Amino acid sequence: MKTRILYLTHHTEIGGGETILLSLLEKLDRSSFSPNVVCPNQGTLAKRLESLKIPLTILPLPGYLLRTLFIPGMSPLGIYRFIKLIKTIKPDLIHLNHLNLAVYAGIAGKLLKIPVIATAHGPWDTIYFYQDLTTASFVDRILANTPELEKKLKKRHIIPTHKVQVLAFGIDTEKFKPRPKWPAKRQFGLNHNDIVISIVGRIDPVKDHLTFLRAANLIQHEFRNAKFFIIGSSLGDFAKTTDNNTQENKIKRFLKNHPALKRKVIITGFVEKMEEIYAATDILVSTSLSESFGLVLAEAQASGIPVVTTNVGGQRSVVKDGKTGFLVPPQKPNRIAAKVSILINDLKLHQTFSRNAQRHIERNFSLKTYVRRVEKLYGKIISTKWQ
Repeated sequence: MKTRILYLTHHTEIGGGETILLSLLEKLDRSSFSPNVVCPNQGTLAKRLESLKIPLTILPLPGYLLRTLFIPGMSPLGIYRFIKLIKTIKPDLIHLNHLNLAVYAGIAGKLLKIPVIATAHGPWDTIYFYQDLTTASFVDRILANTPELEKKLKKRHIIPTHKVQVLAFGIDTEKFKPRPKWPAKRQFGLNHNDIVISIVGRIDPVKDHLTFLRAANLIQHEFRNAKFFIIGSSLGDFAKTTDNNTQENKIKRFLKNHPALKRKVIITGFVEKMEEIYAATDILVSTSLSESFGLVLAEAQASGIPVVTTNVGGQRSVVKDGKTGFLVPPQKPNRIAAKVSILINDLKLHQTFSRNAQRHIERNFSLKTYVRRVEKLYGKIISTKWQ
């Protein structure tokens, strides 16, 4: 009999956390495991799950009681509906893709004796002590994607040490690998000698796209054939104060004030086939102010692309400074532009970084290894939880 796993996720559109979930589900041994997914609404995630033939239930569950203070969701009606769903699906284990949903899974798990594990995606999962109390009370095992996040989860000594383990995300190196540049650039109407510098990530203040644009403005003055991709959609701009002050509108205003740069910028929104973007990209830049893992950095490096990124969070583990890319302080457009300039001017260094980056991801961030470790953990948790 197959082991039934119920996945509970918070977002309906595809961001980093949803990409990791989809990668896991794509490679999960379907002869041994039967997955079901619960998400709050229809969206790009639902469409991808449908293409994978994975059962999906739409169940709106408020993710936060108070979003600005990161108070986890705890709707009584939501809990009732989730328990009712659990009784129908009868999973052997619940896997949370977001810790802010721990109350729903935890209460259902305790009442119906179903173990609960959760993937922790970033420091926002442990900002306040009550988040740790919720996690410790309702989750049996927490998977931290980096050693840095593991330390943050343990820092208050509220979450028991034995409940936390590091499990680095994996990259599908069959999908993300070096590809010919010219055909990919031609698809975007570019010339073969255009230099493409990309930023990939949701349109959100934490990604700091304005620093990227300030660096791009410096770069385009030095390199006339430089082009810039902004890839990603808005998944929720929680820092906005008015409709005219969203991160997306700030980007538009900056480009309006810099018409020469605007002509060299391509904004795509959400892209389904990211391998096509990486194929056209020569250098990837991340200007994030906070990052738990740096998934796009790993994907880009697997694709043989050198990266220039801020030295924050898990990005320090994913990128090897001076070997696969460059680490720079946040909010330093001059430093970013200088490092990009080095990679453009020194073709030999660019090629060395490219080879190093691909090998680094293949050796340390294998998707196959990640999935097998998760499957092994499922079996261990299920067999020992209620003994």
